Amino acid sequence: MVLTFIFPVRLNCSSYLPLQAGGEEKVEEIEPLTWWGFPSWFQRATVVVEDEELIIAHQEGRKVIFQPRRLEGKTSVLVGVFPVWQEMEVEVFPAGEDRDRDGFPDMVELSTESERNAFREFFVEVARSQIASSHPQFRERDCGGLVRYAYRESLKRGDIIPYSYPRVPLLGVNIFRIKPGSFNLEKIEEDFSVFASSFYLLAYNMVLLGKEEGKAKAGDLLFFCQPASFSYPYHVMIYEGKGRVIYHTGPIGEEEGVRETTITSLRRHPDKNWHPTEDNPNFLGFFRWKILD
Repeated sequence: MVLTFIFPVRLNCSSYLPLQAGGEEKVEEIEPLTWWGFPSWFQRATVVVEDEELIIAHQEGRKVIFQPRRLEGKTSVLVGVFPVWQEMEVEVFPAGEDRDRDGFPDMVELSTESERNAFREFFVEVARSQIASSHPQFRERDCGGLVRYAYRESLKRGDIIPYSYPRVPLLGVNIFRIKPGSFNLEKIEEDFSVFASSFYLLAYNMVLLGKEEGKAKAGDLLFFCQPASFSYPYHVMIYEGKGRVIYHTGPIGEEEGVRETTITSLRRHPDKNWHPTEDNPNFLGFFRWKILD
């Protein structure tokens, strides 16, 4: 009989909790009640989250704090106070703001310097690793293909950025923009794709920095336009920092592959169309991913 005044038999808490992706945390107070409707002696709540990529939850006594991550979706949460458990449905609604109107949702952009630097470092590392031996998943063997592959692989690093490909907020696997305009939540399938040519990378996924090397950081890109190469006029290289560059030679020829060179060597290239200089109209400049800008 005494136990009915001690142990809880039910929990007074919400069965549904709405959150906003990337938004403020919410606090739910869990009230454990005994058979007679009185507060239980057992007060400390325990919480188990089914999808930890969607939300973070931790408890402080009877309080459970829910912090939404950047993804949207639903997950089940078990809340318990010994010996009773109750299921709660948590729904995280998408945040489709594009405050800088660059065409990418704010939830995709890397907002801290540490996130951006970690992305840059890994992006260059992935590209450089293809010099010795190409990874089997690096299938599109040209300059744009190298950039797309390194970008995609870098977005898989959920340990250094706030999400992990293929679960990119709002975009999923369609991480490349292929049309102009600001972000529209209802036009994602039309405006984004799993693939983007070098031209589309340049036109809709980049921010121009200028033609001065001093403005570039590791992980930025160099673009060239060679009109004489009718089939593949746009070419892209990856800036490693400290005057070094990684690039793919292109899909044609027995010597195709990933190479490394320097800005100084490019300036001495026998074909002036490949000089990364201000007076070369074929050199379009240094560019930065919009998610890093």
